[in-house]
Amino acid sequence: MRKLNRKGFTLIELLAVIVILAIIVVVTVPTIISTISDARVQSIWNLAKETANSYDTAVAQDLLATTPTLKGANATSTWQCIGDITQDTAAGGDASVTLADVLDLSDNDLVLDGTAPTGASVNVTANTCSSIRVRDNGGAEVLLVAKTGGKFAISGKVVYALSSDDAGVQS
Repeated sequence: MRKLNRKGFTLIELLAVIVILAIIVVVTVPTIISTISDARVQSIWNLAKETANSYDTAVAQDLLATTPTLKGANATSTWQCIGDITQDTAAGGDASVTLADVLDLSDNDLVLDGTAPTGASVNVTANTCSSIRVRDNGGAEVLLVAKTGGKFAISGKVVYALSSDDAGVQS
């Protein structure tokens, strides 16, 4: 009688491979998620620094003054929501153009309307708007707050970045 040569894997071999793959997934997925979150925080911080630099450059070159001035955008040490600062109509500006428009900040990704922070320390909540202030020594300081569904969002967290400091995440 002739023996049939059966080729293939046994059930035990298949289960062993599945267990090994499951272990690999359990070990790597949290690392990948953490890396993605870190990248989002780093990118919003970079945007905050770039925004502060862009504002400082525009003021230094009188670009904001020549393309009319923005109400409250100059010589203030209090935080103001970026979405609330509009061009000064008395100087010939368009009141529908905000500082967010000038700095090309998207309300799809950032909270532009809400409550501006108060005081020296910044306590960020989900209601905090992305804000700007001019420091006493000159130069802008920018606080960007990520929108829940935007590209900087991390599930269940409030993501923010201060241009003069490290970025942060609050739960």
